[in-house]
Amino acid sequence: MATVNLSDLFQELTGNETYEELKEMLIWERRVIHALLDLLPSSIYVKDHEARKILANKANYSQAGFSKAEDVIGKTDFDMFPRHLAEKFYKDDSTVLKDGKEVRNRVEQVIGTDGREAWQVTEKYPFYDDDGNIVGLIGFGHDITAEKELEKENIEASQKIEEQQSMVEQMIMDLSAIPAKIENLVDGIANISKQTKMVAINAAIEAARVGEYGRGFEIVAREVGELSDQSGKATTQVREAIEEVNSLVQKILQLWEEVRV
Repeated sequence: MATVNLSDLFQELTGNETYEELKEMLIWERRVIHALLDLLPSSIYVKDHEARKILANKANYSQAGFSKAEDVIGKTDFDMFPRHLAEKFYKDDSTVLKDGKEVRNRVEQVIGTDGREAWQVTEKYPFYDDDGNIVGLIGFGHDITAEKELEKENIEASQKIEEQQSMVEQMIMDLSAIPAKIENLVDGIANISKQTKMVAINAAIEAARVGEYGRGFEIVAREVGELSDQSGKATTQVREAIEEVNSLVQKILQLWEEVRV
């Protein structure tokens, strides 16, 4: 049985001029459609029943790391992406091609042949022939790389803030412990001051008892007493300063708790 070439038959029936005009019109329409698809920012592609690409716009093949549509036509995702990603893509493709189920709002990572990483929200729909048979799928991908990078920056910023908060909290805890340490030191000084005062009093009594021979001892006792008085006054002043510091620390702690909330 002879094989009939439909193109030759159509040309014979319509005439060379009509055939060429129709051919040019179809080529022109195809170019217009591709030009329109390439202007869209979203990734758009069509795959046949074997998950091979038969159409891809600029956003789609560029994302995969290629410079023209011809580089991806006839290829599967296993030819263009790392295996672990291709397996995920093919799993969704199979859901559409074999089960006729739509895939919507799938957030996925894409790594092109050039190593560039991107993120997109993918949707896939079955493509039917006139008899209702699934012959392929139509896919759309909306690039969300900028949003993902911003999300990553926000997470890193939050982690940094948490680290800084921990450092500030530790500094505040250390600061709040200082008044107690100083208070202990002042208590020690106050105790020494009291003991020194008692020594000065005892020395003065002893100097009075021995009379003229204890005058030098009396002078020393008086100086020790004056030193004790000065230490007592200094201790009081330090305590007042500690109270001010402690009050300031409490205000800082209160303010910090309010900021954290």
